[in-house]
Amino acid sequence: MREFAGNGFHKANINTIAAKAGISIGAMYKYFSSKEDLFLETLRLGTGFLNDTYSAVSREPGDPFVKIRSVFTRALDYAREHPHALKLYLSLISSGMDDFAARYAHTIEEVGHTSLKKIVQDGVRDGYIREDLDMDAAILFLDNHLMMFAFSQISQYLKTRQETFLEGRLGADRIIDETVRLCRRVFGTDR
Repeated sequence: MREFAGNGFHKANINTIAAKAGISIGAMYKYFSSKEDLFLETLRLGTGFLNDTYSAVSREPGDPFVKIRSVFTRALDYAREHPHALKLYLSLISSGMDDFAARYAHTIEEVGHTSLKKIVQDGVRDGYIREDLDMDAAILFLDNHLMMFAFSQISQYLKTRQETFLEGRLGADRIIDETVRLCRRVFGTDR
């Protein structure tokens, strides 16, 4: 994972990957028919934990804003514990990865989309979230903010960008608090 995360798909060296895994190139190709297959499996493993986590949070009963906080908190924990997995995911939006993005973005994003949609739909049903809300726009807003927040934990550029906009006033936990407060004010009912 580190080889792909550090060098991107095109520059990653399959010999380096095999050597670090302690296996021969032949053994690697026994399990993965190509460098692309290995990359996709690595990406699946890297995003799988996040998808499982978001899916589990979406199934919990209760206040959707507590669930949103949980999703952001878990993304923060994941970024801190598995920065290479998140860097791999971030690499998909960089130049030179358009071919992968076109083929796999929908599959990768579907679980996150489905989980956030369930959180918002349940919130509307239970009276926490306004019925007149454009659900798709709300879900896109949440997902975009979540991605930028998570990526700012591992990308120096995005971290500096965040500090510039916030003038260094807010740490990650406070950003989560303010995100939830903003979502509650914009999306929420008077409940």
